[in-house]
Amino acid sequence: MKELENKCLRFVLHYYQKDKLDTPKALKAFKEKNRISVHKHSSFRTFLFTSGAAAIILLAVALHTVLRPDSERTVITAHAQRVNYLLPDSSLLTLYPYSSVSFCKQTYQNDRREIQMKGKVAFTVRHDETRPFRVLGRLTQTVVLGTQFTVDESRQDTASVQVTTGKVRLTSLQGTESVILTKGMTAQIVKGETKPRVISQKQEIRKGSFQFENTPLSQVLEQLSRYYQVRLTTQASDRRLTARFEERSLDEIIEIIEKVLKVKIRKEKP
Repeated sequence: MKELENKCLRFVLHYYQKDKLDTPKALKAFKEKNRISVHKHSSFRTFLFTSGAAAIILLAVALHTVLRPDSERTVITAHAQRVNYLLPDSSLLTLYPYSSVSFCKQTYQNDRREIQMKGKVAFTVRHDETRPFRVLGRLTQTVVLGTQFTVDESRQDTASVQVTTGKVRLTSLQGTESVILTKGMTAQIVKGETKPRVISQKQEIRKGSFQFENTPLSQVLEQLSRYYQVRLTTQASDRRLTARFEERSLDEIIEIIEKVLKVKIRKEKP
């Protein structure tokens, strides 16, 4: 009898199609094919078997749904180095070391532009009035149309958003009050608080991470000038620099370069 039940189960599974399972019909076809007579006293046993077979199939489908990898979700992770990634709409992400982002590719292309992030990520968002760009972190929710900004959630209890160009709306995930940030503004959200705090640019010391490999000093100063929005010059621009800076202020970087290359760097307003 065990062998027959296994044979019946294999037959039902073979002909199973999602939303089209008709167990009694399948068993009837199986019995006709194998010339098995139907007796009244076996109806209860048949019911138990068919119910069990259906339960097994439904359980298998449920497990498949839960355990199936989400092939449509894309995850990008930066380890020891920064990573640049271009989204389907040509928006650019820069992931700082030990940060990650994820998004549903199909939803992003067809419905809404939504990114989930951890750590620290810089965004250059392509303008699209019909589909606002949304960034979800542990503490923050940032909504924009098209701009350049950085979300830093690398610390456990504090998150900050700094806007380079354009305008964003920042909300704490623990509250409903939001603030509008424009070019040069920075806001902070502290864990447990429901409203973002706006920080003036003078109070915030901007820090950056850079890596140079035998790079001409002129190119180094050009990149630093662009990032810190200043004008850096030197008379020894023909020298080359190999160095790596992690989360340092501009004054710290200038001091190191001057000592290593024995040069003098002038800092002016752009």
